[in-house]
Amino acid sequence: MSRRLVLGLLCAVLAWGSAALAHERLVTHLGNPATRFAPPLKTQEDLRRMLLSPALQADVIEILRQGDYLGDLQDFRDAVAKSEVREIHIPPGTLLTAMSTRRKGKAILLHQVRWAGTEPIAAYAFDFESKGHRYRLTAPKPCSNFWVEKQLPPPAPILTLNCVSPAEQPLPRAFETCQRVGNSGNAALAQLTLTLPIPAATQVLSSTGGAELAADRLTWQVRDLAPGGSQLLCATLVAERPGVVSFLGTAVAEHTLQSACSTRVYGIPAVLLEVVDQSDPVMVGNEVVYVIRVLNQGSEALRHVRVVATLEDSQSFLAGSGSSEVTAVDSRITVAPILLEPKAEAAWRISVKALKAADVRFAVELQADQFARPINETEATRQY
Repeated sequence: MSRRLVLGLLCAVLAWGSAALAHERLVTHLGNPATRFAPPLKTQEDLRRMLLSPALQADVIEILRQGDYLGDLQDFRDAVAKSEVREIHIPPGTLLTAMSTRRKGKAILLHQVRWAGTEPIAAYAFDFESKGHRYRLTAPKPCSNFWVEKQLPPPAPILTLNCVSPAEQPLPRAFETCQRVGNSGNAALAQLTLTLPIPAATQVLSSTGGAELAADRLTWQVRDLAPGGSQLLCATLVAERPGVVSFLGTAVAEHTLQSACSTRVYGIPAVLLEVVDQSDPVMVGNEVVYVIRVLNQGSEALRHVRVVATLEDSQSFLAGSGSSEVTAVDSRITVAPILLEPKAEAAWRISVKALKAADVRFAVELQADQFARPINETEATRQY
């Protein structure tokens, strides 16, 4: 049988409970004049007068200091004067965070007080705010032993939005961009609308989550997102050309939230170099025409495409024309550099004279900024 110590600290009888309740104080009756903070409260105005009484101000401030009130004293006084006071009833068995009392006339605050009476306690209460926190003041009517406790914010959803997209992606490979919507709050998010504009020169291949594609944007409707839950809403796209593809998702619920990310789409350089003689074999003294063709087979523009042909001593340069200017110095034939867009083609015609009989190799070298090594091609011509 646990030992019980009767305490006359509150406006009631307080007792230490069993070991399980070692940190609680039990109150079983109300109305002890020796331990009440002030006389019983009969009206809301009694509560206001008590809390604003000059004679009790030092004791009121002491109770606030011993509790968890972190607000401004003037905010408290304004709340006492103006707040809407309501009457509440505290059921038997309720564990109260605190309750003021008096010990030898001195105002003190006790914590963890359980109402162990047989009837509900009639009390006054009002809520107020100070310095960004919300508080509730409660005062039992029979004894006025008030206390102030910080209130947790009411349950509410909190919308989060994050954009997920690869940093880089080669053309023409498709890639996926996603918007992760989440609820980091402590209540379900009833509904939100998520929109994602589709960047120019980008095609949507598919999407998840029942998205609707219209007017160059994807729209999702998300409903009943549970606390701590999230959904990943994705679209698979393919870009038509290299560049930075930017995504800006917008989620609208009670508030609007945006999330941005981007993917750098880059091209793959690839080239086809062909050299063809238009006549073979060639009689000495006659002209032979070589056609040089360069095709950009890749998905990236080729910058500073340079072509150089080298003649053997059995041939001499006559003329050249084509996609850029052709010049010749001794046996070296050079075309002016060009920019070659994806799938575009450039061509040059080089006319040379067969000087003597030989098994000739007309050698062509191509260079561009995207290639670390030159690309070589030769065309064999029999001169007789």
